[in-house]
Amino acid sequence: MAALVSVVALSSCLGESESYEYPKYEAVVTVGADAKKLYSDGGQVLKPVNTITGLDKVERAYVAFNLTTSELNGSTLEQGMTYDVELDANYSYSIPTSPVIDLYDNAVAVDSLTQTQKPIVSVNNLYVKNGYLTAALAFTTRQYAPYYVDLAFDSEKDVDENTNTVTFTLYYDCNATPANVQVNYPFSFRLPSGLFYRFSDASSINVVLKYMVGLGGETNELTCTMKPEDFFLPSY
Repeated sequence: MAALVSVVALSSCLGESESYEYPKYEAVVTVGADAKKLYSDGGQVLKPVNTITGLDKVERAYVAFNLTTSELNGSTLEQGMTYDVELDANYSYSIPTSPVIDLYDNAVAVDSLTQTQKPIVSVNNLYVKNGYLTAALAFTTRQYAPYYVDLAFDSEKDVDENTNTVTFTLYYDCNATPANVQVNYPFSFRLPSGLFYRFSDASSINVVLKYMVGLGGETNELTCTMKPEDFFLPSY
């Protein structure tokens, strides 16, 4: 049941006239069909005028870019607006993404996740946007060894409609020893499409993220409060 983590390389060819100056903008985005539209977590729609190899193969990405209208570069991007952009592959990368696992009446998944669980060093920058839960994770692994990161919940036990709260648990398995290399990376998890409707009358939804920090099973948790519309995938 565990999701093997892989990072898709994004690349492009630089022409002689192109420079390595860092772009004016950066964003975490949900990638639309064929990467023709990118839906920023900041609320903008980005329409690339160039192609980055591999971008159309991923769901989520961090992209660096400039506006095609050069005189506007550096100005504040407005929510709800669409912008033509030129992406820079030198500073863009895919974000590992997998669906949230529902543990309700799923003993196989419970056993698979809990029996191999390892501690996580830290979790930061938790939020929900565009139908994905995203957080920055830090954990230890062995160099070049595969590792597994999953997000799960029980759709009956972990959804409290009285307090408008949903609780998720993060599972990590480094699958190798010794674990002596620390990885710091953002991860995204696609939320179940029907989760929003459990809170249809709510003005906000409380999100709790639990994760193991000690070999004895000690846990920490992060919380954030999001708007119901943050749980919707973009309309492609």
